[in-house]
Amino acid sequence: MLYYAVGDVHGCADALEALLGRIEEHRRAHHDGRAHHIVMLGDFVDRGPDSARVLDLCMALDQGGHIVLPGNHDQMMHEALTGRLRTGRRAAAHWWANGARATLESYGAAPTDDDYRDCFTCVPQAHRAFLKTLLEDRPIFHRDDDDGLFFVHAGVRPEKALAEHSVEDLLWSREPAFYGDAPVPWVEGLRVVHAHTPGDGPEIRAGRVGLDTGAVYGGRLTAGVFLDGALVETLNVPGLERPA
Repeated sequence: MLYYAVGDVHGCADALEALLGRIEEHRRAHHDGRAHHIVMLGDFVDRGPDSARVLDLCMALDQGGHIVLPGNHDQMMHEALTGRLRTGRRAAAHWWANGARATLESYGAAPTDDDYRDCFTCVPQAHRAFLKTLLEDRPIFHRDDDDGLFFVHAGVRPEKALAEHSVEDLLWSREPAFYGDAPVPWVEGLRVVHAHTPGDGPEIRAGRVGLDTGAVYGGRLTAGVFLDGALVETLNVPGLERPA
């Protein structure tokens, strides 16, 4: 299978549109006619300027048969809006402390520390339903045993089988044994493709490939190109331009 796996977007809609254009150009130039999937590795919202448009782009990819996986920031937004998995106020405060202001502003709201919860109504039902689908109604990972790949937002705990992992493990963990320069191989025997922890460039190790290259922090938005299980190339575009 041909996969294009995309790291953390964090509201950088212009960068995502540009990268999707690069992916289509690459596919036509090198793999025209071959079945492919774009895999979005989560953290679509928060911190950047246009989370609402990023969710629109991800919904279009999902409807087009591509693979859209959630990240921990998408989970925080979903929990804040629904209050289902934590106490509503605690979930809302957690999201607010982690970049919700920019997300709410992308819907046209003007939240402040005192009234941000009143702005939750600005998020349309279509986006709420999409987050629910990603986090409650389908797997939060994509596993391809034929290619030996496992796509997920944060990573895995190498000593634990997949069935032993919690949602928090898959969306939040930064396990030293996994993230180290000499990571412990996962007991499942799959190479993990993830995002979640920004770096100056892709982190390519024997057991994992990290694709969060800090687009929202002035870095780049990156896609890894995987062909029949092998990482053959990376594509990237400039992320959010930060003031000097």
